Amino acid sequence: MQPLFVVGDVHGHRDVLVRLLRDAGLVDERERWAGEDAVLWCVGDLVDRGPDGIGTIDLVRRLEAESGGRARCLLGNHEAFLLSVVAVGEADTGFPATTFTDVWLANGGVLRDLHALTAEHVAWLASRPAIAREGDWLLLHADTDAYLRYGRSVDDVNTGIASALGSGAPDALDELLEILCDRLRLSDTAVVDTLLGLFGGSRVVHGHTPIASVLGRDPQAITEPLFSPDGRVVNVDHCLFGGGPGFVTRLDEVAAFGVTPARTA
Repeated sequence: MQPLFVVGDVHGHRDVLVRLLRDAGLVDERERWAGEDAVLWCVGDLVDRGPDGIGTIDLVRRLEAESGGRARCLLGNHEAFLLSVVAVGEADTGFPATTFTDVWLANGGVLRDLHALTAEHVAWLASRPAIAREGDWLLLHADTDAYLRYGRSVDDVNTGIASALGSGAPDALDELLEILCDRLRLSDTAVVDTLLGLFGGSRVVHGHTPIASVLGRDPQAITEPLFSPDGRVVNVDHCLFGGGPGFVTRLDEVAAFGVTPARTA
């Protein structure tokens, strides 16, 4: 079976990401791809809140090229925030007298990242898929079924979200941000049934909602993913921006429904 790894929200902590990938054997001491035929997915939110969002983007872009496309990344809500600022930063959102730039800054936007962003960065971020299938796994950034507003298949959702990002229309971007910021919907088994029934796969992995927040624990104590009671939903948001040490999860080694009470929501 092909090794399949996933890493949660990085939020500009480039050097922590390098350490995690090195420990997992996916990069070498020179920070070059060493994962051979392994597949790596970042679940989005490479940027905002942390010290080096641009460096994080550049690292993941390079690993994508060096791995022949085996290193991949989803679109997170913070990438969408940043792209909305580039497109219509001074336009008003649905909140009275609040611009897209205001909302981005309130959610951890980092001005030095915005100032260093190039056209190549923008194009790469805008081309990230919002959701993906990898074998038996459905990969989402946010733990929500709100993606269904854009379609009933993986391709339709990705096409719809790419269209919203590319439209430059404040209303479309405002709706997109609302959808990508939604959370905590996957505790409902019927919602999970619907997502897997439409998009395929037998299990879901996501980031977006810090495990520390779900469990009410210090992020420094979070060292492994969080499983739903039935084992079908796996949360990998290690809360790096809150001081969590981080972890990389090898999904092909996650036993089917192998859950212990300490690791369930």
